[in-house]
Amino acid sequence: MQKITEGLNRLFAQNNIPVFGIARASSLENEPAGYKPSNMLASVESILCFGIPVPKGIFKSGERSGWMYWRAANIYYRNIDMVLMRACGIIEEKREVAVPVYGCFPYDIKGKGDFWGYLSLVRMGEAVGIGEIGKNGLLFNSKYGPRLILGGIITTAKLPTTASSKKGEKGCPKDCFNCQEQCPVGAIDKTGKVNGPICTTYSSKSPMFSYFMKKEQNSAEDIKILNHLTAVDDHSMYQCIKCVSVCPYQ
Repeated sequence: MQKITEGLNRLFAQNNIPVFGIARASSLENEPAGYKPSNMLASVESILCFGIPVPKGIFKSGERSGWMYWRAANIYYRNIDMVLMRACGIIEEKREVAVPVYGCFPYDIKGKGDFWGYLSLVRMGEAVGIGEIGKNGLLFNSKYGPRLILGGIITTAKLPTTASSKKGEKGCPKDCFNCQEQCPVGAIDKTGKVNGPICTTYSSKSPMFSYFMKKEQNSAEDIKILNHLTAVDDHSMYQCIKCVSVCPYQ
């Protein structure tokens, strides 16, 4: 396994990925049915998650920050997904199996604005020790706050864990409530519970998807296909990133 970890370290360094961690897959086996690591890979042993910070200035650019973040996120998602594929290749060269957990999509659609990733990258990030889930539902890292974009891998390889060495992650300060108080649609309550559908419906806009949805009745599978073709990457615009912009701990 040393060869795998050395290869991964080199890959992440070459791609300016400053934070990553590895944990046992069993640490996420309490996730909802259908969304556990073992649901995607029966013989899974390890999970890996890494994060790339969006430049702080993106969130400080006033009324243009939504548009700026839209462009930044699209660039980062593509880079993250390419790194994930290369990382899986490094692992599989050693006769193991690795599954990428992409930064954005595909995902399941439970209802309007209710999107479920095949695995929760935020939960993965917390499990591997690169942060803790913050009050706005995003991963909060001690250095970068809530501005990490995440990618992950699950694998049959028994990789050495790193989570135990990252106990400095304490999560967002208990006395800060900026994100809850300034959310324009009240999607974050005081307990830190985020209403995902309300947040997603308000914070993103997908003109092409909306157009096709108005044309005719579609089945649930049709909606999923249309969404993945017309409402991700450059096709979808971010209308709100307030909960990150107002965070004083970026």
